[in-house]
Amino acid sequence: MKNLILIVNFLGITLISIAQQNYISNQYIFNPMSINPAYTGTRGWTSANFIYSSPWVGLDGAPVTQSISIEGSPLQYMGLGLHIVNDKIGAETRQGLWANYSYILKINDKLNLSMGLAAGISYFTLDGTKLISENDMDPVVPLNKVNSLKFDPKFGLFLYAQKFYVGFSVNDLLGNLLFNDYNLVISQYRHYYLTGGYVFDLGTDVKFKPSFLIRDDFRSLTNIDLTSHFLIRNTFWIGATYRFGANIVTSQNLDNTLRKRDAIIGMMQWNINPALVIGYSYTHSLTALSSFSGHEIMIDYTFPRKLETRMKSPRYF
Repeated sequence: MKNLILIVNFLGITLISIAQQNYISNQYIFNPMSINPAYTGTRGWTSANFIYSSPWVGLDGAPVTQSISIEGSPLQYMGLGLHIVNDKIGAETRQGLWANYSYILKINDKLNLSMGLAAGISYFTLDGTKLISENDMDPVVPLNKVNSLKFDPKFGLFLYAQKFYVGFSVNDLLGNLLFNDYNLVISQYRHYYLTGGYVFDLGTDVKFKPSFLIRDDFRSLTNIDLTSHFLIRNTFWIGATYRFGANIVTSQNLDNTLRKRDAIIGMMQWNINPALVIGYSYTHSLTALSSFSGHEIMIDYTFPRKLETRMKSPRYF
């Protein structure tokens, strides 16, 4: 019964389209292309990334997400990528496929600006048989599965040097223009992302990378991630994120009764060799869902063709 009450409350927040909708990986720092198409190809080599995320293990209907991406730079000034997401929460499933393109402009010997676009589709499925309504004839609750296919473009900018970056991106570019016949199927809204980070040298064997992520859809609390990572001997990343909601933007559509989605996230990544990186993150919620822990696994593989480039000019994001 406790699980049922929690998931009903959770879905009540999510499905009425007030809460921010897009899946966000805890380890997005190691795959920024997932939120910003301008990151595509900026590393200068070809790599594939896989992420499996389960934020609240043991909670009926909790989100479960798989993400696969591949990106590379066939030319110095161009990046190409492909990103696939399968995201399920309760009775709703979202499957997305995006093709990314970036144009990389070299500003000077140290600074680069990448401009990116992603063209893709999102396919939504709502299984009405998994929903319970007090009224059997409720017009907003479908009797069976309903599907919706949406064109889903993205845009981004990414300014970076070897140890510094700042990025801005907009996902669901057409979201505010698209609506659904069923109120329980989420109507997409534009999501805005602002990221930044810097790498400091703490001696010869340790580097410190603070970073931030601010995301907003102007219909819920602004979500903020403050993250600190330490890189030890270019082999082990150890870090933590404090994730919280802030009432920064005032909007008539903003429901101030929504709880802040505070959480503490611990992360570690291991550079097994120049080609293979594995990562794990653990999430402890500071809300009513605190009894359900979250787990995420990441595998990143760099194809051998440009390993030498990576070793000569390391990148920390």
